[in-house]
Amino acid sequence: MTPSEITMLALGLGLGAQGTTVLHAYWASKDAQRSAAAARAARRRAAGDRYFTSLRLYQLQQRPGARR
Repeated sequence: MTPSEITMLALGLGLGAQGTTVLHAYWASKDAQRSAAAARAARRRAAGDRYFTSLRLYQLQQRPGARR
């Protein structure tokens, strides 16, 4: 190999490594966004479940003849 080919090979390897690093950082940020959205959705579902559970308990307690 000529010196210019060796230089181009080294440059290509360096650019490839840098490109891969940038791509991995991009994918990691997208994964973090998806995880945050899933956590928000789970938190909302849990809050809704707590609300409906307490509402159902309240309704059962308000029935005529319900013991307290």
